[in-house]
Amino acid sequence: MQSLVPTLSGPRRPLRFGHDKIADVIAETLDKFPSNTAVRTNENGDVSYRELGTSASSLMGRFEAIGIRPGEAVIVKLPRSVDLVTVILATQLLGVAFVPVDPSDSDQRLDHIIRNTNANAIVSQDPSGSMRVERVPTPSGINSVFSSIAYIMHTSGSTGIPKGVPVSQAALLNLVDWYIDMINFSESASIAQLTRPAFDFSIPEFFVPFLTGGTIVLPTTQLQAQIIQTIEFLIQSGTNVIQMVPTLLRRFLGTLERLPSITERFTDLEYVVCNGESLPDSLRRRFYSLLPSATLINSYGPTECCVAVSYHYCPRGDEDLPMFIGKPECNIDFFVLDEAQSNVGVEVEGELWVGGVQTSQRYVADEVQSKLRFVPYMTANGEQVLYRTGDYVMASKEHGLRFVGRKDDQIKFRGIRLEKGEITSAIDRTALCADSELVVVDRDDDMGQELVCMVTPASADVDEVHRRLSEALPNDRVPRLIVPLVELPFTANGKLDQRALERTAKEALRANVKRAAAQAGNATESPLDHLLAAIEAFTGRRVLPSLTARECKIDSLNFLEIQLKLAEAGLMFGEDVYQEQDLSLEEWARRTQPIDRSGSQAGATGQSGHAAQFRDEVAQIIEYVETRAPSTIVLHSSLVALRNVPANEVASILLETIERVSATSTVLLPAFTLSYCSTQRYHWTKTKSETGVLADLVMRQLPAGRTKHPAYSIVVTGPRMQELCKTNWWKCSPFGDDSIFGEISRSAGLIIGLGTSNFTHVHRCELLAGVPYSKTINLRGLADFGGGPIDVSTEVYIRDIKGRPEYSFLAHDTTRDVREMRDVLREFAIAGTYARVVDARDMESKLVSVMRTEPYGFLHERARVEAQHAYPSEDQVEDWPSSGAEGGFDGA
Repeated sequence: MQSLVPTLSGPRRPLRFGHDKIADVIAETLDKFPSNTAVRTNENGDVSYRELGTSASSLMGRFEAIGIRPGEAVIVKLPRSVDLVTVILATQLLGVAFVPVDPSDSDQRLDHIIRNTNANAIVSQDPSGSMRVERVPTPSGINSVFSSIAYIMHTSGSTGIPKGVPVSQAALLNLVDWYIDMINFSESASIAQLTRPAFDFSIPEFFVPFLTGGTIVLPTTQLQAQIIQTIEFLIQSGTNVIQMVPTLLRRFLGTLERLPSITERFTDLEYVVCNGESLPDSLRRRFYSLLPSATLINSYGPTECCVAVSYHYCPRGDEDLPMFIGKPECNIDFFVLDEAQSNVGVEVEGELWVGGVQTSQRYVADEVQSKLRFVPYMTANGEQVLYRTGDYVMASKEHGLRFVGRKDDQIKFRGIRLEKGEITSAIDRTALCADSELVVVDRDDDMGQELVCMVTPASADVDEVHRRLSEALPNDRVPRLIVPLVELPFTANGKLDQRALERTAKEALRANVKRAAAQAGNATESPLDHLLAAIEAFTGRRVLPSLTARECKIDSLNFLEIQLKLAEAGLMFGEDVYQEQDLSLEEWARRTQPIDRSGSQAGATGQSGHAAQFRDEVAQIIEYVETRAPSTIVLHSSLVALRNVPANEVASILLETIERVSATSTVLLPAFTLSYCSTQRYHWTKTKSETGVLADLVMRQLPAGRTKHPAYSIVVTGPRMQELCKTNWWKCSPFGDDSIFGEISRSAGLIIGLGTSNFTHVHRCELLAGVPYSKTINLRGLADFGGGPIDVSTEVYIRDIKGRPEYSFLAHDTTRDVREMRDVLREFAIAGTYARVVDARDMESKLVSVMRTEPYGFLHERARVEAQHAYPSEDQVEDWPSSGAEGGFDGA
């Protein structure tokens, strides 16, 4: 059989290190550069290589103490941190393969990875943030055997099962050897660690410094979420090299364009390396217009070939240029083949196969996929295992490879290579859809990509599909939108019509939170006509002006749809009518007003201007929030209080903001269902939030969960979503240390009110202050938290029981809260109203002491006498019973 000749080959050369084991090279670095800064952080200062080596040695001792030996595998479930750097260093010195997993991964995915690799230990964070090392029991004492393997990275799997790629030490050493030349790295240089550890683009950010004595610049903030703070730290640290996927590069450049004073200080930046997805030429031009002294590098490489195998120094200049993924690095061969596996030569499209030292030999415990993707060949450079990438390219001798596209079931999304099958398999397991198809859509605002899934039939319950996918898949694989169709589109010759799918997905994305909206009525219709038409759109029946909102069964999501319909007619509610469920629709209509507060209907330009201003106002708030870098954010909102901005724009902008913030901070949105207090019935999906639209909207549109409490449920999105949603909060007190509000205190949560000062956390302050009326009662009822109905017995605040006198006379005076917190409360103007931001601990420090001095001072003045009579203070009566069931009422 004739040998395959590489289409392009990198230069053949030995490694510069003089060793073929990573542990030896790292040991040499630790010995040669003990005083060099290994890690620079903005919270814990600088960590030297001497200090890092000492920490790694201590951790190696912990590994050995629980029986971890060279050649075994250790799961690393840590966020970006100094601890993460220490663990990676320790595994390499011990000869152990580290297996990075995302802390937000589902238990199901983690369990599969543990079984797949026969991992012997897992390193994670305990609730206090400290590192935890645990032995993992293996079946029948089977140990993993990964001699000479540096790490195992998991990619998306076509059957819904992640594929593990074992990457050898030889492959990693070759990558780093080439990277050092590509970015001119040395012991005096620094590279930012911005990439999440479960994405293999992070690997050079650790190992290039490890093997040279250079510095890892490690912001505690994330570029995706707290971009200004992160950029400031990168500048202050004199960072020389930054890596980012093109989606993130867009946001990075957009920030620099808006803040030229920051841009001109980026004088130490020498290289920006892109990988993971197509780099548009427009970004190249924007990059050099802002950072003319830096160099932009476009690289390419599948996980199966150790991060990157090609590089292209993007040329400067304003002219349009084709974008190349470049030439092969040293000791790498590119084969561009046709369907018969014959070399097509240069300037001809073909499938890329990669050979050389960086190509893995197999997947872990997946013989079928291994045979499909890793194929042994006799080549002009000897016998090699070639990796079949599925990427179609065109080669040129001058510039290397130009990416053409994919011809299989894989997609690139925000820098991550996904198998469509992983997501469609998860959809199939819901048994709620007949067929499905996934599309990656570029957003119209040049702000990156979104994942959109079309499903059939049109009657599919897409909310339930989205919920189940959020439970079954990692966050980055859950589609932003799921669109129900009568049938998937096909071409005349029976193939799936990809262009039609992309058009449909783009239209659905533009609609965002809107469902199919009807055309606005003619201008002569009254506000009542528009309101009735909006309600009829979701009820499917005629409604009378005399009916109440309660009779029409208007829940919070329906109320949002009503607002969207009214906004199309230039109308909005002038006050929070949603809370007035017993008013007639006619009275609701009287409380509408034109969107333009001057009294005339706002035209398209006016509405657009208001929306742009609202976006800027939200950005100012988020910029302030990101300077605080909170781990937890509690967001209260009254969307109806936000004036002048159409409801659809408000919803869209707030959803984008929450999605961004939740990348680093856990966001909690109160979704209280106080109807439980009268019905003793609760269902986690059917019982909608009664304290605001935004919580239900986040639950429907973003990867989010709902906490287990029938009355004080909270919608959660972000890093701690799974943890908080697993806890049985209904077994805890409402506002005590064991409650979720106690958790907010411990995490120094930041509390935000958009158009409202009704901060639920004040009731924890009442409890901490020991005010006489802070009483609870026990309610027994039936609750379904997603696993079927169960009997629950839970405490609720007595003032929340509608029908009891406390419901009225224990109403809290929020104006007093604001007055007492004025020194620690930050206020922003937003959409004709205000936003208020306060730290939970600051709230407690300000309010608790005053409440102790004035036990009834935070109740409305008219109700204080009644409250004192019903709940006298200790100096009024000596023998008052302790909190618990009152008046014999147990809610049974």
